[in-house]
Amino acid sequence: MPADHAGNEWSRHANKIWRKWLGRDSATGMVEAVHPRGSMSEPGIMRIERPEEQRVPVIVDVPHAGEWIPADVHEEMVIGEKVLRRDLDLYVDQIWAKTTDMGATLVASNVSRYVVDLNRAEDDISPETVDGGKRILRPGYYQDRGVVWRTTTARTPVMAGPMSKAAFKKRLNTYYHPYHQALTAEIERVKSQFGYCILLDGHSMPSMGRKGHDDPGRKRAEIVPGDVEGQACDTTLRWLVEEHFREQGFSVRSNEPYKGGWITRHYGQPQQGVHAIQIEIRRDLYMDERSFRIRREGLERLAEACVALIPRCGELDEEALKPSKRPRF
Repeated sequence: MPADHAGNEWSRHANKIWRKWLGRDSATGMVEAVHPRGSMSEPGIMRIERPEEQRVPVIVDVPHAGEWIPADVHEEMVIGEKVLRRDLDLYVDQIWAKTTDMGATLVASNVSRYVVDLNRAEDDISPETVDGGKRILRPGYYQDRGVVWRTTTARTPVMAGPMSKAAFKKRLNTYYHPYHQALTAEIERVKSQFGYCILLDGHSMPSMGRKGHDDPGRKRAEIVPGDVEGQACDTTLRWLVEEHFREQGFSVRSNEPYKGGWITRHYGQPQQGVHAIQIEIRRDLYMDERSFRIRREGLERLAEACVALIPRCGELDEEALKPSKRPRF
């Protein structure tokens, strides 16, 4: 399929998804779309769904469920359409769709992680992804699968070659910075209301570790909470997440194989009253991993379990979650 035609197909597909979301009953709150400058006809970069009343200090963010690839970006890619969906956290935004019903805020990206990976630091690049880029060897940095991906996790090429510094800067300014500016603003809004904020970072993962992962060939737990080994949130939050999903009948293993990505590491600042935890859901629970078809019963079970966690987060000891001068170990 020619690149320009493929890009248009993806835009039409994303517009269909966006219209479906706009058609939801938003009587319980407000849905805000964030668009690229001068591109109101395109799907929003992201959506922010706020409840009519913020009843709990919780924000759910879903950075990897989006499928939209703008036509100009698609032209730069050398990858098939089916492969384009394989590393996405498909349908996770649907799992968390009733977040506002629980009095919490949902922030979700509509943009594919192959356009820009919102769960990476903006300087997480390599010479193969950006002209003149330098590899930074640091926990949570992926270089060739950093803020822009050179290959998929299976090593299938995504980019024909490194992008120019100017093109990279434009992509960050168009898709990356607006998301994080909006998420930061929502965190500050909730923190100003409650004195602290809990960020639930929603993701999904393959049922088995793949080649290119840290656990190739290994069957994973159904739910993997990641708090960067206790660095990103108060321990009581991780304990609650573990207990909650076990009570719902899921197998749980924290921080293995995922400890928490850049969002969890960056925003999780317990001393400042921001507690972040990544929640990875095993994909075979709610979809066929080959065809990407939804398993409706599984998705509905997960949706019920996930949103039921939100009010429980609001019942945690707020004094333990507010900003502290205690040293962080």
